[in-house]
Order: sequence, then C-alpha cells, then structure tokens
Amino acid sequence: MTRTRGLAMVVVIWAIAIAGLLTSSLLVFASRQSMLGTEVQDRITARWSARAGIESTIAKMAEISTYPEGEDALLLYLEMETDGVAQGETANGEWSIRHSADGIEWRGPMDEHSKLNVNDETVRPYLNILFYPLAFGVYDSITDWIDEDDEPSSLGVERDWYLSLDARYEPRNGPLWHIAEMELIAGVEPEDVRGEDWNLNYTMDLSENDGETTLPMDDPDNVLDAGWSEFLTTRTREGGPTASGEPRIWLKAADPFILEERLGITLEQAQNLISRAQDDQFQLTDLVLENRPADLQPTSRFGSLDNAQDAASGQTAFTPIEVTNILNETSLTPPHRAGWGKININTVPAKLLYEMNPDEERLVDDILAMRQNRSEGITSLMDLWELPSMDESVMQRLLGVFTTQSNVFTIISRGKSKGTGQEVEIIAVVDRSTIPVRIIEYRED
Repeated sequence: MTRTRGLAMVVVIWAIAIAGLLTSSLLVFASRQSMLGTEVQDRITARWSARAGIESTIAKMAEISTYPEGEDALLLYLEMETDGVAQGETANGEWSIRHSADGIEWRGPMDEHSKLNVNDETVRPYLNILFYPLAFGVYDSITDWIDEDDEPSSLGVERDWYLSLDARYEPRNGPLWHIAEMELIAGVEPEDVRGEDWNLNYTMDLSENDGETTLPMDDPDNVLDAGWSEFLTTRTREGGPTASGEPRIWLKAADPFILEERLGITLEQAQNLISRAQDDQFQLTDLVLENRPADLQPTSRFGSLDNAQDAASGQTAFTPIEVTNILNETSLTPPHRAGWGKININTVPAKLLYEMNPDEERLVDDILAMRQNRSEGITSLMDLWELPSMDESVMQRLLGVFTTQSNVFTIISRGKSKGTGQEVEIIAVVDRSTIPVRIIEYRED
C-alpha cells in the first residue's frame, strides 16, 4: 500500500512538472507572438507614415501646379520643405523627407532636373567634361547602348560584344530606365555610378559613413559621395505646368486668338509665332536670342544692332515679358510626346555648374549670385541677359542646356513608428508635367 502511494506521488510530481513546462512554453510562445505582432504592427505604421509623406508631397505639387501664385520659381520648393510636407505625423507614426546633394542634407524631395539627363544627346557630351578622363571608349559605349542601331561607334561596343560575355545580355538600344542601368554598359563599374551610396537612396545611411566597418567601403567624413548619380539622371521631362495654371498651348495647332489673349500679344504676333512653329528648325529659345532687352543691346551710330538685324530679317519683335509668357505658356511638342527636360538653373548644384563650365568661373559666379540675390529665383531665361559676362554665343549655349522649372522629383520618405522606432523607407519618382501627378517609380526598403 505504501509502495502504491509512493508511485502515485511520483506520477503526480511528473505531471505537475510537465504541466509547468507546457505552461511556461506557452507563455514564452505567446510572448514572442505578441512581440512579433507588435513589430509587424509598428512596421505597418511606419510604412503608411512614409506613404503619408509621399502623398502629402504629391498633393502639394498638384496644388502649386494647378494654382500657381505669381512669378516665383522657388515657391514649389519652399512649400515642399514646410512642416506637414517634408515632415509630419500620423496617429502613431511620423515621416521625414530628406535627400543629400552637393555634400549637404536638404529637406524635401530631390529635383531630378538639377542633374544632367544622360539620355539627352544634347547634353550627353558633357560627360567627357564631368568625368574626365573617362576610361577608354566609355563615352562611345554609353552612346551605343542608347542609340537604336547595332553599329558600334569608333571606340564603342554593340550587341555582338554583350552576347559574347559569359552572362549574355543585350543593350537597351533605347533610353536608360534608371541610373543603375549604366552599370551594364561596357567600361562602367558599380563604384563609378554609386560611389558610397550603394543602395541609391540619395541619403547617407550609417553603413555609408563607417569606413571599413561594413560594406560599402566609404570615407567616414559625414559627406555622401554619390558617384555619378550625384550629377546624372535618366528622368526629366519638358513642358509641364504653366505660370497661369492653364494647359500648355501646342503652337503648331494653336488658335491665334487664344494666343493673343493668353500671352498678351497682338494678333499679328500670334499669327507670326504659329507660322514659325511649323518650321522644324525653330526653337522657342530662339526668341530669347532675337529679343534682347533694348537697354542691354550693343549699339552703333545707327542704333541697336539687334533691332537692325530684326528689321532686316522681317521677324516680329517681342518684349521681354512677352518672350517670358511664350516660354511659360506654350510648347512645340504635344503633351504626349514631350521630350527630355533640361537642367533647372535654379536648383543645379554649384559644383555641377563649375564642372560643366571649367573655363568660365566668372559666368558661374554671376549665375549663382543672381539666383541667390532673388527671393523668387531666376523666373525667365531672359533674365540671363542681365549678367555682365553674357553675350550671344554664351546665351545660345546656355539656352540649349537650362530651363527655369522642374517636373520630375524623387521623394525619399522615411516613416517611423512612435512605439518601437521601427523605420520604413519609400522612394517614389513622380512626374508633375501632367495632372494628376504620376508615380513613375516606386520602391520600398
């Protein structure tokens, strides 16, 4: 009897021990599940906080594009840097929109028009200036990657070369889709394109400022070296919003009476402008060269040289304000066929300006001083005539490269949960040349 009771006691003790073990395991499992659930919830909160930053910026772009306020080339940027747009809060999270440029961290989205579009054959030759000396044949290889034919340039390579590689692929034979695609081009290395910004998020992460501690290899100097991506882009677009908020007028199919009313010009001037637009060689920037302000024109004993030339050529002269209105409100291409956008002279980094004009330091100094001393920025390319170092040849070159407004922006929005500090980064490339604003690239970390 005693032996039976002892055996029962052992069984009870083992049962209690097993029950305790199961209970503790369930508690640990439940605790871990609770923590996992909290992490997932906080990550979702961070994600939607980042998305709130994207949507706030897009809404501000649409507002300024639809309801512009006067002649202010910098209004959009100032509005996108304000609280509630560049940074803000949700119920359980917050967001911050930042980017690095010219060695400085800036609030708000990154202006793609502050860079040189490698797809634009007009400005592509500047690559030889910016990155001199390029590796042997690299410039020609870039051109061959983009052009539509399979005939290699003198120092370039085409389809046959790429198909001869172990990991075979073919060139795009069309515009680059992303700056990272340049790494596929013969002679271009990832380090060239990315520099220290290995994930191409245009912000300096901890791993990109810790020397040799973690990859990528970098210089821990609190300055992001973004390689070629600091100067180059593949996404810019011409046209876009007008100063009046009305749809841009396609000159080749324009109504002269609408031009007369919108631009403040005479009917004769409107008809002349439409007639000239039929010529494929005509560019709107030709008007800037033809209509230099009278008080800035070189003169002779017989009066203004430019006015005499205009009279001889039979062209209808415009005032500086009229030229500005034409540039702001019209286009030579229909909206669905807009070409590559030029570099915004108001946002191009000083470093890039100096690199593009290595022998014209005074000119660059004048441009930088002009845009710094005007709270509204440079609102018209006609303003460049006021520069003391400006002449016809320099103006013609600048007109082929620069503009005064931007359409495409990259928004780097970092959302953060207020609970655990969980962070999610969203990068969206948006185009405001049409309303509604379009998202043309979207990625999350």
